[in-house]
Amino acid sequence: MANRMNAGLKLYKNGNVKIELFDEDLMIFAVGSSKEGNYQVSMNENMWLCDCDDYQYRSEKEPGSFICKHMWAVLFKIAELKEEI
Repeated sequence: MANRMNAGLKLYKNGNVKIELFDEDLMIFAVGSSKEGNYQVSMNENMWLCDCDDYQYRSEKEPGSFICKHMWAVLFKIAELKEEI
């Protein structure tokens, strides 16, 4: 878990998290890197998803218990946005 969290922090610090939609019902982010391209992370109050292979593979085995590096990057971005309010 720490490796994915650290990778997510690096993505966030490098400015690789872009907001596509941010409202009270749904948040959508594009998270990318030069090697992998962009992945979409979407969240609402009940669930969140990422379209990366890592998340897709691991969430099949343990639904709802896995956070990929792209989701970690989004969490850091949301924390930044909350500080601005």
